[in-house]
Amino acid sequence: MVDARSRLDLSERLAALTPEARATLRASVRRRQGLDDGGNAIPRRAGGGAAPLSFAQQRIWFLEQWEPGGFTHNGARAYRLRGRLDEPALERALALIVDRHEVLRTVYIVEGREPMQVPLQAWSLDIPVVDLTSTSPEARDGELRRRMRELSRQPFDLTSDLMFRPTIFRLALEEHVLLVRLHHIAFDAFSDRIFLSELSSAYSRLSVGEEPTLPELAIQYADFAVWQREHLSGVRMEQLIGYWRARLDGAPPVLRLPTDGPRRVPQRHEGRHRPVSLSGSLMPAIVELGRAEGATPYMVLLAAFAVLLYRVSGKDDIVIGTPIANRGHVELQSIIGFFSNTVAMRLRLNGNPSFRELLARARETTVGAFTHQELPFERVVEELHPRRDPRYNPLFQVNFRAQAEEGMQLELAGLEVEPISFDIGFSRFDLALELRFESEAITGYIEYDLDLFEEATIDGLAAELKSMLGQLVAQPDRTILELDVQPRWLRASAPRMKPLRARSEPL
Repeated sequence: MVDARSRLDLSERLAALTPEARATLRASVRRRQGLDDGGNAIPRRAGGGAAPLSFAQQRIWFLEQWEPGGFTHNGARAYRLRGRLDEPALERALALIVDRHEVLRTVYIVEGREPMQVPLQAWSLDIPVVDLTSTSPEARDGELRRRMRELSRQPFDLTSDLMFRPTIFRLALEEHVLLVRLHHIAFDAFSDRIFLSELSSAYSRLSVGEEPTLPELAIQYADFAVWQREHLSGVRMEQLIGYWRARLDGAPPVLRLPTDGPRRVPQRHEGRHRPVSLSGSLMPAIVELGRAEGATPYMVLLAAFAVLLYRVSGKDDIVIGTPIANRGHVELQSIIGFFSNTVAMRLRLNGNPSFRELLARARETTVGAFTHQELPFERVVEELHPRRDPRYNPLFQVNFRAQAEEGMQLELAGLEVEPISFDIGFSRFDLALELRFESEAITGYIEYDLDLFEEATIDGLAAELKSMLGQLVAQPDRTILELDVQPRWLRASAPRMKPLRARSEPL
């Protein structure tokens, strides 16, 4: 029997989930109950060879042709391993994952006039071991980070490279660092938990002389790409396109934030992460306000971020991008690949609403967006035909992500594993805010373009977010112009603000 306390705990945990996670949970429950939508399983493609790109892959491929040699689609994960590492077991485990997930050993070539993905049948995984044991202890960490950043910024050749590059750094007899570099065309944030789970399982068995026992995959990523092209057509496609056309009709193509420096053409995408930490005492208030208004913590924070952008820019019609996992089918829960989609959240702050009113708008926007999340962002851009400007990301220039799910941890038998956080040094957007809900704090970072913003400006933005969020959740019936904030770094055109210094980009 489930007691009242357990029901309350479950309620709080469900309330803390993002809309994306709740949708995935509902889909999983429906499938377990036999309520799936009419045998819409994703089949294996005929032949198992070359396949078209998924819509998301096609956009990345196009951007790679537009700006060859870049690194904005690179990803990197690093883990410090303390203890006696079995290097051959680690190398075999990593190779097993590449063999298991063909998207990691897939190249991208043009056949006719169309890009195609071609899984390699013959391949080898090179795992360099970099020996830093001769580096002095006081200089070792700095040298490690310098080399990891340098390696992580190296471009991938989509026509020939594996999209997976592991490197082992040997720091001492019983201290190593595993660096894994990836390309976004083959890997998304959800793929992390699959990779870490399989690496943990495979290494743990190989290190004691046993063979890994991972379950067979139902499909491969290219199977999904073929299915997606066939599935997103007809009436459903027309419904999705109609929704997004109506939702984004008349939206401003650019959110012109006050900047410290001019935009470069072309963009360099050089960026930096500024850590953000908000008091854990805010979390109960965020959950409680969300529960009272039928909203998730994600929606509360999205609305708060929109208020911040409104006060910075002076604009009351704001479009914010947000990523979604896009893995509603059960077959997609266990394969590595680039499934994530991006949806454009349009929030209107006109009429000086209270935060409670704005939260209702954010809830309606979020529910609608996630209900119609299947339409690839690439098709949204194609259908809306925004005026293209190489200085700006189309439709939105600010990104937001917030999640409550606990991240999968790497667990290697006999080793103490510690994730290493480091910044590759790029920014895909003018600004991006990423937050994670934890029991004692809300942590994350602001990613920003170094050509546009100085560090002091971002520090001010982070301080303003912290001050403003506390007021919003404590007094949600106050209007958004009644907030008791006077950030000194904002321009005169921000509502009820005084000018203190000039900015390089006009609003």
